[in-house]
Amino acid sequence: METRIVKVKSKELGHFEPGGERLGRWQVASDPVATAELREAAAYLRTNDTPVAFPTETVYGLGADATRSAAVKGIYAAKGRPSDNPLIIHVSDLTMLRRFLAPAAPSDASGAPPSEASDAPDAADAAAVEDPIPAIYKPLLERFWPGPLTILLPLPSPSPLAPEVTAGLPTFAVRMPASPLALSLIALADTPLAAPSANASTKPSPTAARHVLDDLAGRIELILDAGPCAVGVESTVVDGLCDPPVVLRPGGLALDRLRACPGWARAVKAYRDASEEGAAAPRAPA
Repeated sequence: METRIVKVKSKELGHFEPGGERLGRWQVASDPVATAELREAAAYLRTNDTPVAFPTETVYGLGADATRSAAVKGIYAAKGRPSDNPLIIHVSDLTMLRRFLAPAAPSDASGAPPSEASDAPDAADAAAVEDPIPAIYKPLLERFWPGPLTILLPLPSPSPLAPEVTAGLPTFAVRMPASPLALSLIALADTPLAAPSANASTKPSPTAARHVLDDLAGRIELILDAGPCAVGVESTVVDGLCDPPVVLRPGGLALDRLRACPGWARAVKAYRDASEEGAAAPRAPA
């Protein structure tokens, strides 16, 4: 398998739609020339089981359609990663996240679709009545999304996500990257992307396309190159579903910044710092 590096500009690729909810919907730029490489990569992700490497603000990620088992298995194969290690999914906006937290009702026994009566609430009304995003996370999302923060959420039933994403856990991890390129790629693919760091298992996380090529040449076909990553370390992973909230993995956001948010003053860490005796990596999605 030949691995290609494709240069992509990282600016003027899209924006969040104004006038509505902040982060409600990401709008990809309409310029077909500026987004040509991203559209090609998105089409590849929809139809192939080999992942695509792409930059985020933290590190380069190795992305695949999070709803297709064969595609997610492609991530584990390319990285040589144990399949019991859950993955983080990446979304382009809150609309996409809510769509996967509250899947559409199944058809009735006759096979007919759910009622489409005119007085049924639309997605925005439903979100306003009962938002599937737990309230504990709202202060964090308001302050740190898009950005290097991953949150743990209950896995819906039925779940649209491939079971390989969660490795059998009743929760899944999700973040919204602060990279116009990543947001546009996800929006064009029209599906969350499972995306751990784009390196072979146990190797350092890559912050440049060349690092990805050094590790994964011959294992994947496409690397999108938009230069070095700004943050250079993985996202911070938090669990707000327990009391007190827990920081499962250190990353781009420090603990004191999380504790400054309402509801997170008592947050504790489930890991030891590298300077602490007996330090070990936490078991958290990556």
